[in-house]
Amino acid sequence: MGLRIAGGVFTFRLVPTLTTLLLIIILIGLGTWQVQRAAWKENLIATIEVQRHTKPIDLAATKNITIDPSYRPAFATGQFLYDKTLYMSAISLKGEGGYHVLTPLKLTDGRRLIVNRGFVPYDKKQAVSEPKGKVKIAGILRVPVKAGWSAPANQPATNVWYSIDLRSMALATGVPAFLPYVLDVQASDPTIYPIGGQTRFDLPNNHRGYALTWYSLAFVLLVIYGLSSWQPRKKKQ
Repeated sequence: MGLRIAGGVFTFRLVPTLTTLLLIIILIGLGTWQVQRAAWKENLIATIEVQRHTKPIDLAATKNITIDPSYRPAFATGQFLYDKTLYMSAISLKGEGGYHVLTPLKLTDGRRLIVNRGFVPYDKKQAVSEPKGKVKIAGILRVPVKAGWSAPANQPATNVWYSIDLRSMALATGVPAFLPYVLDVQASDPTIYPIGGQTRFDLPNNHRGYALTWYSLAFVLLVIYGLSSWQPRKKKQ
């Protein structure tokens, strides 16, 4: 079927037309999804900025946190259970490969809290310090999120973890249960492992750029379809 327009004919071919329409709908849908993701990420970044500057929570004196604990300052007093330390594969803020050292802390009331004591390179794993006795730890609370489908599976048998799974970690360490958040240590001696202050506050937000890419591809596809379907009228000799 063709539509005659001054200067030529625009031909509608069934398969190319339906295929192009489907692809354009998909591309626009992906672009819109990225716009929504951008709004979500911007709200998250703003929330983190507010949360991280709130009054620190005393975990020993707080049985139940009724507000969102994510990225809130907190401190706890207790004794580290070094024999139950877990090692989570990580990249430091400087781009170095190694582990986050996750050591359970037994609070004065008996509850257990996982403390992310900081980063240690692969070759320095045996050099991790172990302060003795009762300690007071200050840091930022993080609520573990479910690992994405592409994340490697945790390996409890070899004590190599790729995401925080509190239930599995409790089973692996023989702890009845952990508190539902992790305390990321912020202040530490940079010459002693593990090195704290590894919490990422500057979350990347490239979603609007991705949205522009998807929308641009939809437009380019429409132009290509138009050019391939247009046949200019031949001039009479």
